Amino acid sequence: MDERYDIIRAVRDKQFRYIRNYEPFKPYYQYMNTPEKGATMKELRRVFAEGNLSEAAALFMADHKPAEELYDLESDPHEINNLAADESYQETLERMRDVHLDWVVQTRDIGLIPESEIQRREKADGARYNILLNADPQLIERIRNVASLAIGGTENLAQLVAALDDEESVVRYWGAIGIGNLSEVASSAKPKLISAIQDEATCVRIAAARALLKLQSPELALPLLKQELASEHEWGRLRAAIVLGEAGELARPLIPEMKACLKDQPNKYITRVANRTLNVLLGTANVVN
Repeated sequence: MDERYDIIRAVRDKQFRYIRNYEPFKPYYQYMNTPEKGATMKELRRVFAEGNLSEAAALFMADHKPAEELYDLESDPHEINNLAADESYQETLERMRDVHLDWVVQTRDIGLIPESEIQRREKADGARYNILLNADPQLIERIRNVASLAIGGTENLAQLVAALDDEESVVRYWGAIGIGNLSEVASSAKPKLISAIQDEATCVRIAAARALLKLQSPELALPLLKQELASEHEWGRLRAAIVLGEAGELARPLIPEMKACLKDQPNKYITRVANRTLNVLLGTANVVN
């Protein structure tokens, strides 16, 4: 949505709705330039800051979300009570999860491919639709499977590290994302990530830099992100800006580079993300279009 990325898929039948969040480390609502100027978000921010949002409404403002959600729409039409961890609903959860996983392959869902990689491939394939149109279903399954590992538990770390050696860049991307998601146990993966920041694919390099930041190694990640902020790939620039926005104080050394992103950019989204990060780091209230 606008300058922010998320990947969410859903399956429903007459009674239940299953939701799969492929980027659970992100909040339900990410800061976006346009809606933040509107009355609705201003009021939500005000009431949330005062601690007066109702318990249900406060869910919307959570800083992360579960990898899976399951709701009984008959008893819970507003989807407040997540049943995904409830043992009595595991059969329903697994049934709907399987439907989703099959759907990814059947529809050749390109949403699991980062936008910088989509942009590169569509030039060769003539259209985005063609990127996975004639792809081997096993390739799509490999992408889907490692994307699923990336939102799982620590037991997946070895497989995610192994994914960094895959011949397919999207698989390597999700391997790096997953390692970053498991940073509290992933210190052993640092050598592989150092190699990955030299990857030929923009998305892999930036995902590896994100993981290194999560591992508290800004001295390794920031030079690469500085380079990507000025690269020829506009969606790579945006990804790099987003990663810096997630990094908090670790991004401070690149303030000059983010200031440079406030003008002469290939798209307005890069400017919006950089401006938000600068406002947070510097305590300013600069407004951009």
